[in-house]
Amino acid sequence: MSAPYLVDLVSDAASLVEGAPPLADVVAAHVARRTVAGDVLDVLGPLVVTDTALPSVQGVLDGLGADPLDVVVSVTGGAGAIEPAVRWASRQPGLRLAGLVAAVRDLDDLARGAHRVAAMVAQLDAEGLLEDVQVEVALPLHGRTEGSSRWQHALDTLAMEDLRLLLRTGGGDVDDTPTTEALAGAIGDALDREVGFGCVGDLAHAVAWREPSTGRVRHGMLNVLLATRASLDGADTATVAERLALANPERVVDDLGTIGEQGLESARRWFTGVASEDVDATLADLRTLALLP
Repeated sequence: MSAPYLVDLVSDAASLVEGAPPLADVVAAHVARRTVAGDVLDVLGPLVVTDTALPSVQGVLDGLGADPLDVVVSVTGGAGAIEPAVRWASRQPGLRLAGLVAAVRDLDDLARGAHRVAAMVAQLDAEGLLEDVQVEVALPLHGRTEGSSRWQHALDTLAMEDLRLLLRTGGGDVDDTPTTEALAGAIGDALDREVGFGCVGDLAHAVAWREPSTGRVRHGMLNVLLATRASLDGADTATVAERLALANPERVVDDLGTIGEQGLESARRWFTGVASEDVDATLADLRTLALLP
């Protein structure tokens, strides 16, 4: 058994990365990894796939003869695309819908977009189609600008409807990676409203690191955990940002030990986990830090 604060920390988002291997290879690797994971199986979450890939995933599983697979479906369209994605996934014998991700992209009306997603989710939930399904709504962090409350109003909608927030922490473009201050502020906004959140994008590494060519901080999942705990303990945004910027693995592990498993497990109630584009690299990082056997 892994430490409680590591349980279900890492879902498999390899299929979402630009230039990813063929979907059949991603699904086969995911199935194989779960077969051989042994003592670290409890760290691994579902496979993340787009709604448009669902038929192909079912076909691959049929070919492998694999057991039913937990999936998180990332909806590629607007709120209107949520219903067909959920209904299709719910009908497939080889898939169990464990999570749903919908994005709000209209910067001019983030709150209304969040409301449309919430309304569709409520309708499907009333039909019993989202029982035990974790729903996350992605709000663009670049929409969280000084002098504007649109991002916060959208987050208020998530709080009222008991939906979770998904934060993008990196990607192919430099602009996809928020500064430590921006990410710290977003974490604080979510926790102030008692909104749980997950992260996606360039989060294969456990500890933050600096890109040699640009000097920008690339975020680490354990840093996000430390930042969440600091924010819950009342730290200001600058202090939370410092936790996100820690790039010394020994210091990160020491801080985890100082907090202790109970405090970290409590933080995981709000920080739900990450979608890693390279799960094997993530597990290797955690082993190197002696956090996994």
